[in-house]
Amino acid sequence: LIQSGLFLGRNSQITCSRVRARRCMVDSIEDVSDEELDGLLRQAEGPTGDKYQLSTSEKDPIATALRAVCGCNEVKGFELMDSRWNGNEAIRADTDRGNYFVKINRVEDASVFMSEAVGLTTIRKTETVYCPMPLHVGSLPKVGEFGPGAFMILEWLPLVPFGASRPEAQEDLGHALAMMHMSSAMDEIHEGKFGFVINNYLSLTPMDNRWTNDWSEFLARRMSLLLRSLFEPKVYARAPFKKDESSELINLTEKLIGSLKDRFADVPVKPSLLHGDLWIGNAGFTKDKAVVYDPACFFGHSEMDLAIMELFGGFTDKFYNAYHSRIPKAEGFEERSKIYKVYHYLNQLNLFGNEQVKVEVIKLLRELVES
Repeated sequence: LIQSGLFLGRNSQITCSRVRARRCMVDSIEDVSDEELDGLLRQAEGPTGDKYQLSTSEKDPIATALRAVCGCNEVKGFELMDSRWNGNEAIRADTDRGNYFVKINRVEDASVFMSEAVGLTTIRKTETVYCPMPLHVGSLPKVGEFGPGAFMILEWLPLVPFGASRPEAQEDLGHALAMMHMSSAMDEIHEGKFGFVINNYLSLTPMDNRWTNDWSEFLARRMSLLLRSLFEPKVYARAPFKKDESSELINLTEKLIGSLKDRFADVPVKPSLLHGDLWIGNAGFTKDKAVVYDPACFFGHSEMDLAIMELFGGFTDKFYNAYHSRIPKAEGFEERSKIYKVYHYLNQLNLFGNEQVKVEVIKLLRELVES
């Protein structure tokens, strides 16, 4: 069940992201007991001991923000909805003005959630794909070994369980995402360039969004950063790869990066607003519309959003048929999709260090370089 990406825990649902975190720690999950898995998770969770706990008291920063910013007179309580491998927790706040969605991380800087809020706001301005409205970003105090941290308050959306998999959700998202990719609402912002108004994060990986006129240059810079980061220490404790054990990966990736200008020379790429991290876990459905969240926005090639969707699965023909009814596949689509999958594989290696992912990306790189 863990390997299939569907695991309902003893007390709560464990998301696919956390399942991937478990899988990356062991070579063969069949050889590991439940007790050993729990131990591995505890090791990955970092510091132990006292940490910030939500409270409805007047001194609590989240409760204070709900009263001061959202106009709540009474904060009745908080309920943990989800806990992800990267330390993010999803909380439902119950108030006299209804529910609010609160996202917290006890060790991240507020700039992480601020960049996400900018992405959500940008998506909303296109009036295409629906996403929650960010209402406030604040800081959490340091308690024990944890902190300081951050939180973000967003509007509450009544998502349907497993709603993103519903046929009507897939079709709605296909149309809406294509409309976002075609939207001209942000033309005055990007002015025909590739990048974004703020640097942000692809999961835990810092993204360089400096503006550039050339798409292949922007993509090369990002891929070079992901390759270089593989061999650097991470604050989230994933051990660096060893260069002497990764020579083929380095050589093939550098060759691909060096060929990007020629590969895109005759490809008409216009800046589209991208979600940036649209796997199935970052999509949902209310009773009447598809919803996306947790973006890593930038202005880039529209095909790049589709690559991660195909890479991690969960999207059906209903989605792709709806999307391509508005944006048909251009010549060379499949080959470029492989390039964008290499990009996301490199990010997965940075996050989890999974040797099987390394095998897969080398296989894909060989295909691209030989072609």
